[in-house]
Amino acid sequence: MKIRGVITAAGDSSRLGQPKALLEISGETFIERLSRILDGGGVDEVVLVIGGRHAPELIKECERLDIDPVHNPDPERGPISSILCGMKKPGNWDLLLVQPVDVIGVSESDVRQLIESQRRYPDHEAWILSHGMRRGHPVMIIKEAASTLETAGGPEHLRALLGQPEMRLHHEVTDNPLILEDVDDLQDWERIQSLM
Repeated sequence: MKIRGVITAAGDSSRLGQPKALLEISGETFIERLSRILDGGGVDEVVLVIGGRHAPELIKECERLDIDPVHNPDPERGPISSILCGMKKPGNWDLLLVQPVDVIGVSESDVRQLIESQRRYPDHEAWILSHGMRRGHPVMIIKEAASTLETAGGPEHLRALLGQPEMRLHHEVTDNPLILEDVDDLQDWERIQSLM
């Protein structure tokens, strides 16, 4: 089963005032860190989706990291538009792993644990990390289920897809509370850095 990991990084970071993807944790930009973590955690292919007003700055960082990003021409539609762009990149995959660029506290072991949960529960359609009875990131979905996001009348966003009553969803519990934390502003960034 080939896993395509999609890092969604096309938002305008309006509350932050600068691109979240270029903030640093332990000397790595968010893009750099998450690409390394997904790759090290066992994801076969990592796809970075960029767009919006910060795209030129993100392209420079991708060039530095030797990453070939996918461009989202319409990021105002929200994260679903970046997920769809990541899905449409040419190539074969069986499982889609979705990781927002601002959930920076995920670890390689979290990613490995999520992938292993798919092997232990292969009869499910989606697998999601959770902590303290709350869903976090990343999320992994079989191709057939993810493809319904592209269909007319299908789920309007990832949460709607995962919330469908017929969805066979496995919650994989991790002891890492940072899978629940996203960076919305500089205070979040500073607080999460102190916890890592």
